[in-house]
Amino acid sequence: MVKLYEHEGKEIFQKYGIDIPPGVLAFTPEEAKEKAVEIGLPVVIKAQIYSGKRGKSGGIIFAETENAVVEETRKLLGSKINGINVEKVLIEKKSEIKKEYYAAVLSNPNTRKPVVILSDAGGIDVEDSGSEHVEHQDVDIMKGYHSYDARNLSKKLGFAGKELMAISAVLNKMYDIYRHHDCKLIEINPLALTERGFSALDSKIDIDDDSIYRQKDLNIDPGEDVGDREPTCLENAAGEIDNNDHRGSAHFVQIDPTFEYSKEINKVPIGFDGVGTGVSLVMMDELVPLGFYPVNFCDTSGNPTASKLYRVTRIIFEQKGIQGYVFISCISSQQLDNTARGIIKALKEIYPKTGGVPDVPCIFVFRGAWDQDAIKMFDEHGISDCEWVQVAGRDVTEKEAAILFSDLYHKWKESTDSKEMGV
Repeated sequence: MVKLYEHEGKEIFQKYGIDIPPGVLAFTPEEAKEKAVEIGLPVVIKAQIYSGKRGKSGGIIFAETENAVVEETRKLLGSKINGINVEKVLIEKKSEIKKEYYAAVLSNPNTRKPVVILSDAGGIDVEDSGSEHVEHQDVDIMKGYHSYDARNLSKKLGFAGKELMAISAVLNKMYDIYRHHDCKLIEINPLALTERGFSALDSKIDIDDDSIYRQKDLNIDPGEDVGDREPTCLENAAGEIDNNDHRGSAHFVQIDPTFEYSKEINKVPIGFDGVGTGVSLVMMDELVPLGFYPVNFCDTSGNPTASKLYRVTRIIFEQKGIQGYVFISCISSQQLDNTARGIIKALKEIYPKTGGVPDVPCIFVFRGAWDQDAIKMFDEHGISDCEWVQVAGRDVTEKEAAILFSDLYHKWKESTDSKEMGV
């Protein structure tokens, strides 16, 4: 799932004719002041981060004067809101609000249909508003969502006359955005009744990451869904690989991009790649109690090409500071000779002076189709001869593989420490 910033969502709203307050991005306090003067005081200063509940966390601030704009923007930029760095703010004209509503279109996994939601308790979390304030309406995508559908939903909340027509038009436009941009969620909270009519004072849009190739006009980086933070450069690079080559998967997420968490819990940071999510999770569960922490999650399954494995392996080893690498496959029909070919090519480029032999402990567990061919390739290229490399086959369990890696790591660590001490 790909999240859009508030300002990106509002740009889409504007294209579809949904009213938004005048607003401009700013990256410095001085720029914020200049934009505020252009827009006209008073303004709202909004941290642009992938996170909800910004208001409760100090990420939305009202400013009445130019000095207040500078001061408050300086406080926000470089700070952390909900654990996320604030690098830009949206300077927006303050609206005179008569009433706040909540409106959304989202994918309902239970009914496998879109659902349109409208509440007269906007500006707060809809789940906290009480069911009597919320109306919802399932949509048959084959029939579409029509004006009379939106009006029928709006009438349940007491809308009539011009306001009924106006808010129904907003719901129809939201559904059009939802369908056209392959959204999983489009939310306006609050959808405010102002002097301009109904206006989107916030935006939240989540797009199905499998549809990014159809949304080129949005200029979305195809990184994995990484929660409320922005994708790292390595995640974006891995997303490009998957986006440009649909043969098999290459899901890559940096669980601990800075290694801060692994240091905090006193675990050894290692790179990781698994064939199959199930075996990956089991292997990670076996590694952590032994003192290791995979700083990335990677799943290269679905029979990807050798070139895909090559590029993903390069990305994993780009995590400078990892003290080991684990590869393990489930027992499946994936052509592990292709997998091995890609990994070997990457290792030879990463470690050209040693012919592909890594300088950190590595274990490669090939289990499944063509596993013996994969093991033979490592032997033929001289990589399995290294004392810091262990290549195993289908007779090795996840627990046994974790123990093998642990033994390998401690021998490597002892040797490394001895060299550093001049022994």
